[in-house]
Amino acid sequence: MNVVINLLLFLLPILSSLLIAQVSNPLSSYQSLQTIDGAALYKKQLTNGNEAYLQVIDLRKMQIDQITGEVDNMGLNEGKYYKGEGGHYSPFFQNKLFSEVTDEYKKLYANNVFSMINCSFFEQYQSSTQLSFPIKLNGVVISGGTSPYGPIKQPKDKYYSNIHLKTLVWNSKQAYITDYNPVSGSPLNQNAVKNAIVTYRYSDHPAKVLAQNQANKYQVIGTLNKDGVKGDELLLIMTVNQATLDEAADLLRKLGVKGDIITVDGGRSTYLFNSQSGNIIVPQLSNSQENPAFRDLPHYLGFRKKTKNQVAPKILIDQPVKKVLPKKDQPYLILWQDNLNGDVSIKLYDGKKLIQNISSRTASDGVYEWTPRISVKEGYFIQISSWKDRNIFGQLQL
Repeated sequence: MNVVINLLLFLLPILSSLLIAQVSNPLSSYQSLQTIDGAALYKKQLTNGNEAYLQVIDLRKMQIDQITGEVDNMGLNEGKYYKGEGGHYSPFFQNKLFSEVTDEYKKLYANNVFSMINCSFFEQYQSSTQLSFPIKLNGVVISGGTSPYGPIKQPKDKYYSNIHLKTLVWNSKQAYITDYNPVSGSPLNQNAVKNAIVTYRYSDHPAKVLAQNQANKYQVIGTLNKDGVKGDELLLIMTVNQATLDEAADLLRKLGVKGDIITVDGGRSTYLFNSQSGNIIVPQLSNSQENPAFRDLPHYLGFRKKTKNQVAPKILIDQPVKKVLPKKDQPYLILWQDNLNGDVSIKLYDGKKLIQNISSRTASDGVYEWTPRISVKEGYFIQISSWKDRNIFGQLQL
């Protein structure tokens, strides 16, 4: 008997510590799919065969890239949500097939790539589309948004007259979610804010407000502080295969997210790629007769390690479906992707003839807003070259 009692006394602290550890570790019910220094992907089995995928991104060690299709219509004065209605442009971005986007991303960053998701809501089911809400890409507000379901003068539903859109802002140290002001453009109008997306608080998504909170594929995002230092250094992205927005958000709450939770584009266009698992969720057609262009999407987020890239330097520019001729004295967006460590130069050519030095040196960050002061003719092309090596370049035919 004494032996049994002594054994129980010995095991009790161990069992108690295991129980406490299981209760205090909210990830104990998740299966780890991939873990690297700076990011992790987990899977959780929900009821009725549904699944949830959690990405934990440490912004101190991971880079977030926004990837859009090229512009084939600038949508001048069509922006509804940046500095007032009509106060900004709202371009049509070329929809790009998810597999092509992923392949290009891997060509640029190879083993540094961790994952990719679709992101911004979009408006038109065509070869190109406007985005629903404003986006800031590396210091440039590339869209003023056009959604009819938001705080504009005549929304499609009165519920949206007075909602507060939310902004996800991130940098190399932290992320935060805050209210968006369509009149001032805050916080996108702040110079310190380089990358941000405007979207819905999850509870304001039309699927919840107007469609009875139906179960579907969704992506919800929150931020979390785990190191005790001021600022949320972790970005948590939950992708559910068949759940309500409330259920998806509750999963993030149980992981410790206390602030706002936002949602980005979901439903049939939901996409989740992981470098180890491959395509986990891919965009689906609503029926077998639907135009496959639905699988083409205009805006993605890519996540990669910040460590030195081992791939040869490249500059990639995809030709849009329609050739857009920049207009004199009107803004035009030059977009590209590269994996350069240095700056680029941007020049306008007519064949071999240099027409204009658009920028002798600018950051290799994939975006440049150009307002030509000359008439641009059809047949000209824009060349983006590495500032260090002119043999590394990409061209956009006008």
